[in-house]
Amino acid sequence: MILLEFHNRILLETVQNLIQGDKRDPLDIVFADFDGVQFHISTPRQDARNIVHLSINWRCIPTLLKNGGTEDLSAIYGSMLQAQPESGYGVTLEFNLDNIPGNKEKFPEVLSLLKRHLIAAPFKKTFAEVEAGKAPSGIITIDYRDEEAIYIKAESDRVIVIYSINFKDLGDQVLAKTFLQEFADARKTINNAPTVIYSTKEAPGELKGVAGVRETDTHSFVTFVLFKNHINAKNAERTINNMGIFRDYLQYHIKCSKAFLHTHMRIRVETFLQVLNRARPADTGKEKVKKTAGGKTFERK
Repeated sequence: MILLEFHNRILLETVQNLIQGDKRDPLDIVFADFDGVQFHISTPRQDARNIVHLSINWRCIPTLLKNGGTEDLSAIYGSMLQAQPESGYGVTLEFNLDNIPGNKEKFPEVLSLLKRHLIAAPFKKTFAEVEAGKAPSGIITIDYRDEEAIYIKAESDRVIVIYSINFKDLGDQVLAKTFLQEFADARKTINNAPTVIYSTKEAPGELKGVAGVRETDTHSFVTFVLFKNHINAKNAERTINNMGIFRDYLQYHIKCSKAFLHTHMRIRVETFLQVLNRARPADTGKEKVKKTAGGKTFERK
């Protein structure tokens, strides 16, 4: 199974074209990403087309900014981060095409990771607390999708990450259940993999008393138990990348499974039709009008 990219491909290529292009045309592009994210990249000033705004809208941005996002974005993007975001968006960056900060070649990639840096902030904050041996704080709840959430809980020697997942389509529920059960079992054959626990309907004990936890027939929960070897300085970035795209990874492979099944169903139907066509009696050219024992005639078709 393949992993998805951590950056936004449309954003990456758009910024690359802006930097490499000689002509400065007006720019106003709105595009989407996974998890209900919306980007807007534009040149707001017609008299200064070298000034570009990049904005992102995501329902959980206030939570992410409150749990380390503001500090992380300030450290990564510096003066590009605007104190007042664009109307209808949670975060806005401003940059000058004539004065690209830092490495010009890597700059498009840095911008394309904006969503990743936002979702990474609460993970980094929690990992740092556990590594420093601080007293465990409360659970961080990230309502990043409709009726779905990520819960991050720090303990003395580990971090527990719980995904609340809601599939309304019955077919998706069956495929997701099969996939997640195999996903949890596969951990047993992989060295140093985090513990993975899959449950349905009833929330894990770690979420007892947490407000807003949804427990319905269509909800399931995936729990990752991350130990210190997963959250130390050497492995933290890789762990955060994988945690950030887990839900998209799940959705992607469910869609691929459905496409695979539909393809093979169509092939099987075509095979059956070929068998039926071969079984049809050939026209021998003989007379089709027949007589019964009683003398009546009928036409064989």
